[in-house]
Amino acid sequence: MASNILINQVIVVGRNKNYQVNFNPGVNIIYGDSATGKSSILNIIDYLLGGKKFKSYPEIELAGRYAALDVTLNEDRYTIKRDLFNPNRVVEVYPCAYDKIGEYAATNYLPNFSPNTEYPEAGFYSDFLLDALNFSRVKLKEAPTKDDSKQVRMSFRDLFKYSYINQDVLGSEKFLKSDNWAVQTKNKEVFKYIFNALDSNISNLEGLISEKTNQKNKLDKTFKTVSEFLRDAEFGTLTTLDDEIDAVDAEILNISKEIAKLNETQAEDPEIYQALRTELANLAMERRVINADMQEHQLKIERFTRLKNDYLNDISKYKASVSAKKIIGEVEQEIELCPVCDNTFEVTVARENFEIIANEKIYSEINLLKRRAKETESIANKAKFDWENCQLKLKEIEAAEQEAYILQEKNTAVTPKIAERDIFVSTLGELNQRRKELVSRLKVRNKHNNLSISKESIEKSIISLQEQLEELRKSTPTMTEILESLADSLQSYLRFIRIKSPKGVSFDKKTFYPRVRDIEYSDITSGGLRTIVGIGYMCSLMEEALNNKINYPSFLMIDTVGKYLGKTKEQKYKEVSNLDADRSEAVSDPAKYKNIYDFIIGLAEKYEINNKTCQFILVDNDVPEHIVNDLKGFIVAHYNSERLNGLPVGFIDDADY
Repeated sequence: MASNILINQVIVVGRNKNYQVNFNPGVNIIYGDSATGKSSILNIIDYLLGGKKFKSYPEIELAGRYAALDVTLNEDRYTIKRDLFNPNRVVEVYPCAYDKIGEYAATNYLPNFSPNTEYPEAGFYSDFLLDALNFSRVKLKEAPTKDDSKQVRMSFRDLFKYSYINQDVLGSEKFLKSDNWAVQTKNKEVFKYIFNALDSNISNLEGLISEKTNQKNKLDKTFKTVSEFLRDAEFGTLTTLDDEIDAVDAEILNISKEIAKLNETQAEDPEIYQALRTELANLAMERRVINADMQEHQLKIERFTRLKNDYLNDISKYKASVSAKKIIGEVEQEIELCPVCDNTFEVTVARENFEIIANEKIYSEINLLKRRAKETESIANKAKFDWENCQLKLKEIEAAEQEAYILQEKNTAVTPKIAERDIFVSTLGELNQRRKELVSRLKVRNKHNNLSISKESIEKSIISLQEQLEELRKSTPTMTEILESLADSLQSYLRFIRIKSPKGVSFDKKTFYPRVRDIEYSDITSGGLRTIVGIGYMCSLMEEALNNKINYPSFLMIDTVGKYLGKTKEQKYKEVSNLDADRSEAVSDPAKYKNIYDFIIGLAEKYEINNKTCQFILVDNDVPEHIVNDLKGFIVAHYNSERLNGLPVGFIDDADY
């Protein structure tokens, strides 16, 4: 069984409404205007799959509470919930789709490898993801050539960097490369792990099979014990409990209607009725006060979040001014040539009209703004905390109101039908209590049923691992064979894209970086060609996962596919690409852009033909015309900053982008 990640749905749960995007197996495309929240969707997915921190987006800060990811890992479905603004809180994992989480209990996991005294029994989220994908937990040598080298734990995040290219990395010289020697060495060891080329891969697989077998045996015992208890306690089956809840709901509805009819014919006891009315009025007043407080907290969140972002923008401007001064250099002469045109200007005249601030003063202002940004962020976070507390108080008021209404029903003045009504009211209370008990039992039954599902999943994993181990024992791949296969895949891709002279394609045997025309990736001067080669590198991994059993989840997210390909106009992109080289490579040719999409769609179709699961999530400002005209089924989200043709303004569709 090939490992795979399949995103079904990403949700941001907001204070006023929820925001979501649904995904499908194969190719998924998100496109639209700049600054409409497209990249934030990938950032949220990355964060929910263990990212250290969620990048701050003002519109999500203002509207969001937490995020959830409905995801299938191999064949098992989960919903992952995580606090967007506190990355150190535990990650909640439910063994079901998002719309079913009310029927299941969550398992808590620690988001990093630091112990947490509040949750001493919680496991590590990284371990959960590796186990769910059937990947071995391994330790990697910091210095692979030394026998006594210190070992470090490989996390799921070490693997996931081969499944996600963000817009800052795609096409840059730093893609695949780190200035940190230890990180670079670890990346190479992770690369070997992906292709089962680590010296310890066989022993790791044997250890994982043993661990999975022990886990299965433990689940067998637990399942048997729980089954006997549930049977002896006459707990009821899942089907029985579902049917009982439906029947109770129907009874509650019918009795509520009967009580309403009887109430129409009855007069209330003035004294008791007045007391209950007073209590309900007090609760209503309290509700209004809390709603007003919540509105005030919301306004405070909006105000201070915007203020914080203003401070951060000012900091960026100050830093830009320092950078500009470094580029321009010190102005000593009284008359200077203009750096933009051929005219001259007198420095003394400029000094009379403009203040030239010293760097020390600028840095002092930056530090002051940083403190202010931190203070405003703290105030906004406190307002979010207060808002959540108000939400809890509202739930308490709702419960109190329900109780008051029941008392009101019980204390209506005597009429010929009072006995009948009292019986109905009493029965209604019993039914509501019965429903709570049934829902609690349903959660226990679902937990028990999940033990059976987990056991079956582990059994399949063991079989798959045993097959993988047998293959490794027969023929452990060499890095030379792996790199040659990757080079073949990359060359086929580059020919399909129709770049100029797709020759000299290989993978460096020391760094594992791709080479085109015998030039290493980071030395390619055209940003557009680096984008094309970078996407091809990741697609080569997807192709290997299709044809071989490797430790790769057949999942790829690419942010800004058209970067450096004439689709992005940001100045920062132009500064790190040689425009002459881009023109020489003709990277702005629409045919190349179209071919990238066609290649990825074709690769996804190969997976489908081979009855295997894969997923591509592609984000860009624009897409080739044939996608919009003929292949609309691949588009899962389209945003427009001016809401043209009824399109949402962005992912947070009620935000002021």
